[in-house]
Amino acid sequence: ILFAGGLETDVESVKTVMKPAMSLATLGVFITAFITGVCIKAILGLSWLESLLIGSIVSSTDAAAVFAVLRSKNISLKEPLRPLLELESGSNDPMAVFLTIGFIELLKNPGKSIWILVPLFFQQMLLGFLFGYVMSRLFIFIINRINLDYEGLYPVLSLGWVLLTYGVTAWLGGSGFLAVYVVGLLLGKSIYSHKKSLIRFHDGNAWLMQIVMFLTLGLLVSPKQLGPVAGKGFLISGVLIFLSRPISIFLGLLFSKFNLKEKLLISWVGLRGSVP
Repeated sequence: ILFAGGLETDVESVKTVMKPAMSLATLGVFITAFITGVCIKAILGLSWLESLLIGSIVSSTDAAAVFAVLRSKNISLKEPLRPLLELESGSNDPMAVFLTIGFIELLKNPGKSIWILVPLFFQQMLLGFLFGYVMSRLFIFIINRINLDYEGLYPVLSLGWVLLTYGVTAWLGGSGFLAVYVVGLLLGKSIYSHKKSLIRFHDGNAWLMQIVMFLTLGLLVSPKQLGPVAGKGFLISGVLIFLSRPISIFLGLLFSKFNLKEKLLISWVGLRGSVP
């Protein structure tokens, strides 16, 4: 889904919003996770690490949901709101995943200091960007020179390449999510063989994966388990919608040219879905 989102993103249009989008995708996610975690600590009385873990899990917007809404024929947002929302939603999952995995590790190893997350963050992001760039260049080199007997094998090649990119990056300690999104962005602006057919294939594949993810999430939840925690869940949702997300957006866009109405829109188009 992240790869397809990057593939269909107009890189030229997002260049103008690169700084505010990256601010929201990193600082914004961190602030959202922190404020939500503090409120969960107060509401549920959990430990700090458990509270911040839950805050981290719900801190990112969902790329699939945002892409689906913004690319609907009935939605037309003016520049630069649309590219900002697309870039932020596509690039903020790595930060949320990093925080989630980091707090899980701290919970499993209580003796470790929280400051071990700082070098881990830079390692994940730098390797994610680096391998995303390298794998995109390699893919273009290969697909422009390889001659497969059947047209239908090119989508198979590209899909395998996405999985390989994620696997190699994660195995080496980088952010696989960021790597595949970067590959998608760079391939979207490049010229190579079979580009149009590959974009159509990955668009359809992304829709299929969204259906599979939401169906799987539904299968993993038992309705009778929701009743006892419904009140607290709705309360945390309210915190996220009306407090954490708006505060993180206003702080993340503190030095930007966006006005009050635009910042509120950005706060609430930050849809949640499959990732949490």
